[in-house]
Amino acid sequence: MKKHAVVLGAGVQGCTIALEIANRGFSVELIDKDSKPFNRSSTRNEGKIHLGLVYMNDSTFATPKIMLKASLRFYNYLEKWIGKNVKDLNISTPFYYLVSNESLLNPDQLQKGYNKLQLLYERERSEYPELNYLGHSPRKLTRRVTNQELSKHFDTKILQGGVHTAELAIDTTRLGHHLRRAVFKHSNITFTPGHSVRSVSQINNSFTVEGDSDNGPWCKQTPQVINALWGGKYLIDKTMGIPIPENILHRLKYRLIAKLPGGMINYPSATMVVGRFGDVVIRPDSTAYVSWYPEACLGWSNDIAPPKSWEGPCKGIVDPKDADRLAKLFLNHTEPWYPEIKNITPILVDAGNIVAVGNTDVDQKKSQLHKRSKIGVTSYGGYHSVETGKLTTAPMYALDTADAVEAFFNQQ
Repeated sequence: MKKHAVVLGAGVQGCTIALEIANRGFSVELIDKDSKPFNRSSTRNEGKIHLGLVYMNDSTFATPKIMLKASLRFYNYLEKWIGKNVKDLNISTPFYYLVSNESLLNPDQLQKGYNKLQLLYERERSEYPELNYLGHSPRKLTRRVTNQELSKHFDTKILQGGVHTAELAIDTTRLGHHLRRAVFKHSNITFTPGHSVRSVSQINNSFTVEGDSDNGPWCKQTPQVINALWGGKYLIDKTMGIPIPENILHRLKYRLIAKLPGGMINYPSATMVVGRFGDVVIRPDSTAYVSWYPEACLGWSNDIAPPKSWEGPCKGIVDPKDADRLAKLFLNHTEPWYPEIKNITPILVDAGNIVAVGNTDVDQKKSQLHKRSKIGVTSYGGYHSVETGKLTTAPMYALDTADAVEAFFNQQ
């Protein structure tokens, strides 16, 4: 059997998988419908590398465990593929977690979960001293703060309390730049743009991948396939006869990128918890990410794949009038709790597709969206389907997928 694989989808998951298996000597064809890798949902999010703090409403605690494990490996794994450029990710200021008066969990309930997470963190660091969080080794993941400290930047009238955290966000645009460069530079990787995937089928030990392009239908044969698609993953799994989850949910979420005035460059990043709230990410290059979920989530679909109408905003194409309206909405809803946000200047508005499982929104305590634990790679012989979950977990699952690809090859 040839040491060859086809990777479907060139988002963060597809790129990292392609780089890892290429480093292990496989020739890789990386296929995407876009004209370049890392140009859809992977780049259009807040870039938070989750420590697990936002998932305290998962009663099983499985999601915080997974996020913590993945976040402590994110930096080291990424360094394998982009080298010293791992230091050029435009890392944000640390996050405050602000507990809304309407939060699903109160500060004491959150703190109980944070204490549990701290113990897991200390155990991980003790067992694996080489681990770090984006190049840092914080002693504590959280620190409960007074209203006096919060009031330096936030309006506390709508808050039950808050926590200063060690959590950070990266600039996904920078990450995309470095991963694209690594993909194009790697001699074992061929990137095939403008190719959408329609189906995968298997005959004996060979897979047939079929799809469409501007030049018409296409077809490729390969001994192994990695389905690292995002919005279209389940559609392709179905063509392989793989059962798909119930309550598949696609959400179209918009974001605002804005310019900061000089005086805000060291201001804290912030996430409101737990429910339908928002985020502000402050970056050292004087830009900020802002999103307010109730107004930002403008698409909701339980179909197996997202609607075609979402293609434009997911490629960064938004009508200027809509962009201006959404920017004003996000700022109007963020200013009451983060007053200085009124001084930022909008630069762009675009959107990404969030893929999860659930049929109720995050303001419902029993919503499945509070859990991201049924994720990772599942292998069916030489067909490997990857449920990425979050940006945070992509590098960890890239290594898991590479292990599965290598194991299958060695068994033949």
